[in-house]
Amino acid sequence: MIYNVSIGAVLIFSFFVIAVLALSFYFARKTKSASSYYAAGGSIHWGVNGIAFAGDYLSAASFLGICGMIAFSGYDGFLYSIGYLAGWVAALFLVAEPLKRLGKFTFTDALDARFNSKSIKLTAAISTLIVSVFYLIPQMVGAGDLVVPLLGLPHWVGVVIVGTIVIFIVATAGMTSTTYVQFIKGALLIIFSTILTFYILNHGFTLKPGGEAPNYIQVTAVMDGELIVDIDDPEWNLISTHEAKGHTFAKLESNGVIRWFKLDNGILNEALSVSLDADGSLLYNGEPRSEEKFYQVGHLTKIVHDGNFDAIINAIGILNLDAEENKANAVLLNSYLPHFLSEITKNKMTKVIHMSTDCVFSGKSGSYSENALRDGESFYDRSKAL
Repeated sequence: MIYNVSIGAVLIFSFFVIAVLALSFYFARKTKSASSYYAAGGSIHWGVNGIAFAGDYLSAASFLGICGMIAFSGYDGFLYSIGYLAGWVAALFLVAEPLKRLGKFTFTDALDARFNSKSIKLTAAISTLIVSVFYLIPQMVGAGDLVVPLLGLPHWVGVVIVGTIVIFIVATAGMTSTTYVQFIKGALLIIFSTILTFYILNHGFTLKPGGEAPNYIQVTAVMDGELIVDIDDPEWNLISTHEAKGHTFAKLESNGVIRWFKLDNGILNEALSVSLDADGSLLYNGEPRSEEKFYQVGHLTKIVHDGNFDAIINAIGILNLDAEENKANAVLLNSYLPHFLSEITKNKMTKVIHMSTDCVFSGKSGSYSENALRDGESFYDRSKAL
């Protein structure tokens, strides 16, 4: 994907970088001792510290790591995030408080004061570097991924820029600048997460797409027991009926146009369908493409239009025996959905990638070209060829 440089994104990014660097320079002048560098001199307000801890907890490593754990381990992965939170409390009472009483700033300093061993120092240094490297990898990967669309720069350039800025912040004023940077990040996360939550609660639960709802056709069926024998409307002719997984579908014709309907308590409700006109052109829900009679499938139109996706990959299909047993769903997913996705993205930059097979050909004629006659014989073959 090629991204265009956004002047607005560059200005916002530059503003935050300059503000953070200025903050680091300001606090660097006040950092005169080891206590100021490692512990901010104990002068940071508890509210700032609390939000800074929240900002540190809601890091890129946490988001990416927890998402990965949940994806691979399900609910157990979610429990891992709770354990991580509880670990802060354990570290506070079992590690931080004893270190404070000893007047030391790191766990290694405390061990060295007790045992005065170079081996302990070396082991602690190596373990710290190993943990830091594996912790920083997802952080830097996430930082690079953000810089690519925001600034239009290569991924490695984003990693270098963000890494350099972070090193400068930590090296200049230590814990003070680090705490206030985390405070800014945590405050922004809390503010925008709150706004997003209210927005979702206000709009997300309605799932009402924009625009007018499509008008579905309804006709009354003339029944003989459970069989459809005719249509109580002179404009419609009953062509055939089909049973699929406990549902009854009727194929009706009006003015030479074929449409499919689903039977519900004696009423035939128009179903989504793609069919052929007499001249061989495709009809979408009984109308040509120019009429844009594309009904919304699960409010997919709103999701696509609001999401501004780079690409949509469609790998959905009703295969072989299932297609024979459920013809309506096969037509909906195999025939209608690809055209539907193409139609709702035609005025957007979103690319539609359709994954399919060569089953539209029977294989009886040897090698085929893309323009060869589609001679598939099963219902699945024919539904994919529409």
